[in-house]
Amino acid sequence: MRELEKFQMNLKFYREQNGWSQEQLAERINVSRPVITRLETGEQAPDLSYLLSLSHAFHVSIDHLIGRDEQTNEYLYEVYGKYQADNSVSQVIDYLIKNPKMTHSLHQLLQVKTKHRKLIEDTLIKVIENSTRISE
Repeated sequence: MRELEKFQMNLKFYREQNGWSQEQLAERINVSRPVITRLETGEQAPDLSYLLSLSHAFHVSIDHLIGRDEQTNEYLYEVYGKYQADNSVSQVIDYLIKNPKMTHSLHQLLQVKTKHRKLIEDTLIKVIENSTRISE
């Protein structure tokens, strides 16, 4: 996952975790709400002043905000040690932690009968593969 995408995901995650609307976060860091929208959607890359203000507002490091810290990976190693060799697993877990709707949907998928679940999984894989090709 690219740094800008990690930043977008983390920005939205921490904003929602604090129970703040885009407007409330904008007020806290003294910018307009459209700035927050552009940062969350990736239309605008954050400059250093935004990163400093956001890290202060969320009480996290800039490295953590842009997804470059090892804290998450160390925690995941403690919990899922044998999977740490494959860095993609920790990225998926981090994504699921920060996207509860996706986690909820995957839990629902686990409740589907196996033969039906396989069809849904195959469909999801095709959608993701096609969207990956489109975005390249």
